[in-house]
Amino acid sequence: MTVASTVPNGIHELTVLDGSQSNRANLQLVFFYQTKNGNLRQQMSMRMRMAFYEAMSHYPIVYGKLQRQEQAVRVVVSDDSQDKLKPRYDEYDVTERVADIAAAHYNWALWPKELLSVCPVRPPYGSTAELPLMHVVMTWHPDGLGFLVSIDHSVVDGIGLGTIVNQWASIVRKGRILLPVDADHATVYQELVGSVKEPQGGWFYDYVDSLPEVEPAAIAGKKLDDNTAISDMDLRAPQQVELALRQNTHAMRMTPEAMKKLLDDSPQPASAIRLAYALLWQRYIAAMATSANSRDQMCLINVIHSSRHLVDRPCYVGNAVCPVYSQRALDDLLKSPISVVANDIGQNMHAVTGSQWLAFAQMLNDPVRQAKFYTIFANPSALQLTISNISRVPYFDVNFGFGAPSHVTLYPMVIPGFSAWLPLSPEGGLHIMWNLPERVFNVLKQDPELTRYVEVLF
Repeated sequence: MTVASTVPNGIHELTVLDGSQSNRANLQLVFFYQTKNGNLRQQMSMRMRMAFYEAMSHYPIVYGKLQRQEQAVRVVVSDDSQDKLKPRYDEYDVTERVADIAAAHYNWALWPKELLSVCPVRPPYGSTAELPLMHVVMTWHPDGLGFLVSIDHSVVDGIGLGTIVNQWASIVRKGRILLPVDADHATVYQELVGSVKEPQGGWFYDYVDSLPEVEPAAIAGKKLDDNTAISDMDLRAPQQVELALRQNTHAMRMTPEAMKKLLDDSPQPASAIRLAYALLWQRYIAAMATSANSRDQMCLINVIHSSRHLVDRPCYVGNAVCPVYSQRALDDLLKSPISVVANDIGQNMHAVTGSQWLAFAQMLNDPVRQAKFYTIFANPSALQLTISNISRVPYFDVNFGFGAPSHVTLYPMVIPGFSAWLPLSPEGGLHIMWNLPERVFNVLKQDPELTRYVEVLF
């Protein structure tokens, strides 16, 4: 089928916010829908495909390929004449029932193989020129629908991908997009820079600067194992990396009732989400720490925030994220009540300020400081919890005309030491994907302080 496209040719410059030069992972969301209509594909297949390409025609950046220019500037070159670079769209009839997958808490062991067919790890930078930046896989089940949306993380983050998918659904349901189209990467970067007088990094950036310089030769020569963070210097094939990371990715959930109980049990006022941050941080560090760790060793928590609010562009489709760190000594963290830790997080982890964002942007602009930062950010053996919290993104609003999703999750591959928090249901709650060493996972699933509020699924 030929789909008309209004995509112009162009060069889209990526900013320092749009991932790192060693970013090899696609962002991949998976949606499941349960319906009583057994003829869903016959009724909706063509309509959904055409609506997808109509929605994507508003975002020409997804019709391109990544290139590196002088001074390590990265761009996406879009050319609508190159059909192989347009977003790929595959669909399959499958026999697996969504109801059976749901009964197993959406464990990917029961997913149709087609939903696991798009490897989320891209080849090392420089060999991706012929790969589309975006790929959709639809699986039509006897009792519903599943689909995976895979997109290069340099082009979009979790909030931006939520916007794109909602635009697609609104065309199917209403015949038009309902949200503003905003995908100008260079402009948002300029607006952010122009709105800030000076950077203010604080203790974390001083800590990064205090680290020894990273020797690329040493990194390239280190032993690669299942916990090695992916980078351009990782010589394993993408499929090897995927399988190594998938086996350590686990799922947990906090129901709205469990979050209310956590709030009710707190002796001090604190928000439910910060109490959840504190609980998982404390119990994770308790499981990670060994006798080799000093009791005054500093433990870190990193919650990745959006910076869209700084320029009032909530529908911006790009990668506008900034990490915000807090720290606490090991002994103090393990002995403190959860409510105290939560309020301490609250004092340090508010919305990203412009000065914080500029400090982060300047760090990523400096190759030496960037390399130091990534030794912290992607270090699975560190006493650190990293959280990408996209639980407030309206994924359950993605309605194509046959109801809200029954479940929204990530492809089962998360970077080591990293957790992603998604909405559990339209009513709230948390669905947590977490890459954990098996030793740590076995400790956590038997930890009564954790399982009082968090259900470990698999």
